[in-house]
Amino acid sequence: MSTAMFLAWSSPVSPEAEDEFNDWYVNTHVPQVREAVPAVTAVRRYALLGSGGEAGPRRYLCCYELADADAAGAAQALSAAAEQGRFEMTPVMDRATAPPELQFLEPVD
Repeated sequence: MSTAMFLAWSSPVSPEAEDEFNDWYVNTHVPQVREAVPAVTAVRRYALLGSGGEAGPRRYLCCYELADADAAGAAQALSAAAEQGRFEMTPVMDRATAPPELQFLEPVD
């Protein structure tokens, strides 16, 4: 059986906020996403090479792998959790100049 995944791009508001942002992401946000989408089987985070430094804060990618091919179901579950206020957000995530972006991927095989 093929599996789907979703990707979340995000950035801290400043290079100085990077440690706080990463702590929140790993210890608060990822567990809340996993609770909202029980099909998540694995989570991996990456920093975009070449981002950060004098150009500003780094850009991060979080890959959420699903147990099944239901990307649409994951999108609906995330949306419902957000609408219900089940995600504790942080002021150190940049929502103005580099807002979060979500992408949902379906298997094609």
